[in-house]
Amino acid sequence: MSFKHANNEKVIPKVHFENEDGRILVGNSLTSYEVGDYETDVVLGASFAGAPTGQVPLRQGCKAWIAHEAGPGKDESGIAGLPLADSFGVPAVAISTKTADLSDGQSLLLGTVSRANNAATALGVRPGITGEEAAHLLLKAPRGIKRDVTGLVDEDTYTLGKGKTGNIYACWSFSRVTEEHPKDVFVVASHGAKIMAIYALSINPKGMICNDAGLGKNNSGIEGLAILDEHGIGAATVSTDSARIGDALSTYYDGVISAVNKTAAALGVEVGQSAREAARRLLGEDISDERPDTRS
Repeated sequence: MSFKHANNEKVIPKVHFENEDGRILVGNSLTSYEVGDYETDVVLGASFAGAPTGQVPLRQGCKAWIAHEAGPGKDESGIAGLPLADSFGVPAVAISTKTADLSDGQSLLLGTVSRANNAATALGVRPGITGEEAAHLLLKAPRGIKRDVTGLVDEDTYTLGKGKTGNIYACWSFSRVTEEHPKDVFVVASHGAKIMAIYALSINPKGMICNDAGLGKNNSGIEGLAILDEHGIGAATVSTDSARIGDALSTYYDGVISAVNKTAAALGVEVGQSAREAARRLLGEDISDERPDTRS
């Protein structure tokens, strides 16, 4: 079984502003910046500001980044990327959960800053200003360099249960999977917004569970569930307060279901259920439980 990085053609960032200090780029996800050089750029991505997402622009050399607070949820995992960025001296900022949409980079510009790491605070970023104001302040950051983030984030995909015809897998994001899996259920530790659905449709799983990211503005954190419903894919989210966003195993072992689509409901998935039970119902067959088994 092969698990690799999916391409990002559908989430290409756009230039919002440019001057002698550099560019402000806006993308619908921090995974928009998987490929490219961003040494003079402040990058915005409307995914959660966690460690798995926050490592992406660091690896590609951005001078600063802005993302969504996503709760910040259990153990403040929704903003775990801020101290990670600080360890490299890179400014990073989170936009307040209810003031911006997940999967909508433009919404981050209008949202309100809730958290800033030490490097961003040194440039004048503070809670209460807009994402747009923060981005312009961050343009004064030193030119970025590509950082070695090897081993800082769990990129593995785990096999958590095997059935006769399908399996239950867990990974932090669908962006890490390329092959179609029509017989399998995926537990992913990213949010449930539109970008998640775009990635999921290219994989075509039998079912999936992800994180509601604190719902976000306009309930955007679960917007992808309805999209998957249109394709007959059972989908649910766990509460960001129950499981660490960005942590696939926490999603499966700690997660409590917070929202379901109609397809999942018809299979017996309910709000308040454990993610483990929901995954079994989505698979629709008995499984052999085992210790997490990585596949790469």
